Amino acid sequence: MSQDTEKTIKRMTTQLFRYPIDDYLSSGNISEFCREHDLSDAWKEKLESSRDRPDLYGRDVMKNALVLFLHHISHCRPDEFLALFTRILAGFSQAGSLILPLDDLKRELLLLGYSDDDIDHEFTNLKTSRVK
Repeated sequence: MSQDTEKTIKRMTTQLFRYPIDDYLSSGNISEFCREHDLSDAWKEKLESSRDRPDLYGRDVMKNALVLFLHHISHCRPDEFLALFTRILAGFSQAGSLILPLDDLKRELLLLGYSDDDIDHEFTNLKTSRVK
């Protein structure tokens, strides 16, 4: 993964952690998502790796695990990254009835090389927020 991709994924994760996404990540919902998409082992590995770091505690454990997990998906399943990321957003927003900062996330996805049309297509069913 390039340095730019790593920085972009970290910014996206930081945006999501302005919301209680750690509640979603520690729930059975993320486990169900991972089972459906054959990502259970990857999530478990990234979560355990983050928990093993003595410099991380509290929300930082989940934040680091999500960064590592998204890196994994972007590296191992690049053609599916946008769709899988959007499904994570959908599950999270539905679980918390949240309106996510899709404009901000879209800017980051554009930096990752996705087109406006592809992003808009994936984001169609997500609630939008213009609030920064």
